[in-house]
Amino acid sequence: MFQRIHGHYRFMNDFWRAIGARLTGPVAIFLATATVTGIAVTTAGFLGAEHGANPLVATWFDALYLAVTTMTGVGYGDIAPITQSGRIVAMLAMLFGTAIFAGFTALFASAILEVGRSERWGGSRADP
Repeated sequence: MFQRIHGHYRFMNDFWRAIGARLTGPVAIFLATATVTGIAVTTAGFLGAEHGANPLVATWFDALYLAVTTMTGVGYGDIAPITQSGRIVAMLAMLFGTAIFAGFTALFASAILEVGRSERWGGSRADP
């Protein structure tokens, strides 16, 4: 049993090293920059489209809240866009948030595959 636990520990240690290498790489930096930029642009879009027309979007923080809940797919429904331009911003934010989520998922999946295919764990880097 100890051998199995020790093997699991080694695997997780290798996995977190692979994740760390991915999260400091250029793809992760691009995704983080795109996320922050997307949230800022979506917040500005919501504030411009909904301020004055939607009583629930009175401050920039309300627009930020709406942008984050829309981009993450949570969408609580307590604040929703009511103008046509606000709904267009929401649709674009939904698509962008899905793309960003897929990018971060790919980073984690590639780390799992790298560790699983390594020589140490019985795989081969030449596997298809």
